[in-house]
Amino acid sequence: MSGDLYLDMLATQVNQGNMGGKGGPFGYLWKEKNRKDKKKDKTPKPKKQEDYTVCDIHIGSGSVRDAKDSNGLADPFVMIWSVNIEGDHDKCIYKSKVCKETLTPNWNEDGELKMKNGSYRECILELWDHDTFTANDFIGRALIFPSSVTFGMEYKENVKVFDKDDKTNPTGTVEINIKRK
Repeated sequence: MSGDLYLDMLATQVNQGNMGGKGGPFGYLWKEKNRKDKKKDKTPKPKKQEDYTVCDIHIGSGSVRDAKDSNGLADPFVMIWSVNIEGDHDKCIYKSKVCKETLTPNWNEDGELKMKNGSYRECILELWDHDTFTANDFIGRALIFPSSVTFGMEYKENVKVFDKDDKTNPTGTVEINIKRK
C-alpha cells in the first residue's frame, strides 16, 4: 500500500465518524484530504441560469402629503421590492435617486426592473424620506403588478401610497410607467 492510499482510507474512516470522527485524533487527515481535493478540482462551476423578465421603468413626479424634516419638506425616494410567497419583502429590485427638499418630487428617472419569471406577480412600491444622520422615514407603500404587463403593453399609473395603519388617506403619490422589453 502506498502512503496516500493509507491516508485516504483513514480519512474516509474519519469522515464516516470512526476513529473519533472529524474532531478526533485523526481529524486532521479529513481536513487535509478535503484541502487536496479542492485544489485538484479547479474547474469553474457553471452558473445557475435563471429566466428573468426585464422591464423598462420610468419614475415621473410624485407628492408627499406631510413634511418629514424640520424645514417643512422631505427628501423623497422610491424603492420597489419583489414579494416572496408569504407576501413579505424579498429583494429590492429598484431604488430611485433622492429628490432634495421638496413635497412635490420630480424624479424623471429611467431604469430597469429585472424580475425572476414566475416569482413576482406583484411588487411593493415604497416611498421614503432620506435622512443623513438618522434612519430614513417611511412615507407609504402600495402594491403594483408589473407581471400583468405583456410585450408591447405598458403599466402606467399614478400610484397612491398609504401608511401602514391608515389605508383611507394617501400619504403620497408616485407616477410610474413600466414597459416590458
